[in-house]
Amino acid sequence: LTVLFVGISFIVGALKEFVPPEKIKTLLSARRGKGYFIGAGLGALTPFCSCSTIPIMIGLLKARAGFGPTLAFLFISPLVNPIIFGLFFMAIGLKATIIYSILALMMAVSISFLLEKADFHRFVKWDNLEENREDCSCQPVTTELPEVQNAKTNSYRPAISSPQFAYCTAAENGPVNRGCATVSADFFMATPKAERWLRILKESVRQFRTFLPYIIVGVVIGALAHGFVPESLIVKYAGPDNPFAVPVAAVIGVPLYVRVSTMIPVFIPLMAKGMSIGAVVALTIGGAGASLPEVIMLKRIFGWPLLGAFLVAVFTIAVTAGLIFNTVF
Repeated sequence: LTVLFVGISFIVGALKEFVPPEKIKTLLSARRGKGYFIGAGLGALTPFCSCSTIPIMIGLLKARAGFGPTLAFLFISPLVNPIIFGLFFMAIGLKATIIYSILALMMAVSISFLLEKADFHRFVKWDNLEENREDCSCQPVTTELPEVQNAKTNSYRPAISSPQFAYCTAAENGPVNRGCATVSADFFMATPKAERWLRILKESVRQFRTFLPYIIVGVVIGALAHGFVPESLIVKYAGPDNPFAVPVAAVIGVPLYVRVSTMIPVFIPLMAKGMSIGAVVALTIGGAGASLPEVIMLKRIFGWPLLGAFLVAVFTIAVTAGLIFNTVF
């Protein structure tokens, strides 16, 4: 998990370093509906478990991607990807696989849109996302920014396009290329490539250290529960005799810490013991979409209201999908 966390953070940091922030904001803007589908589509292409999506989510938030599209990525990433699609197809057929994928996508996008409109972004702990500025010559940014000549338009404009996010500028008597403010696509402070790669690596390691206490707790819980699916216990409380089997299965799934790919081979044995396909789907979504290790790590960057909304959202997706599956099949 350490290598995976740092590695993913490094890749995301490199993209954030070399891809203009304006492009990320444009692609994943919450003001445009397509941003939600791009975020969900990105999640559907990443074959990671729920914990492994967190470094990517942090990178998107740091890059000022829209809050709603970032949540769409967080919701869909552990639930849908090409590997899961193939395993679902072999286990329950093409029709059920397509229905599952469409349901997961549409509900993830819809709930992310609602949380964006309800201003839940105010519960993100933005201070815990700020990058380390020790390698820069940092000075307070004033509201009056110097203007520089724009080579493209031969006109004058502020050097920094987003002053509210410009945390670090060149210090007095310091080398100009030490600055690391957020800049426009037309103007940037050149930094040697080797220094930029080193800064990305240091930031990735620093980010891992800030999450280390949460990761340790999550790893301990995950080591005890990973892949553990107590079939007899699940059937006892979410079996055919319980009219509330679907919501109960969704709740049971959270502490199990299982990937969808781990749950799929258990589909047939559980259904053979009397569980409905809807209850099995709810169990799968609950376990993959909101595992305890993931919740512990998210607490580092989510306030309690947002964390609670996240859990309710995953529960809602699981129950809705389960009930629809029971109706259709």
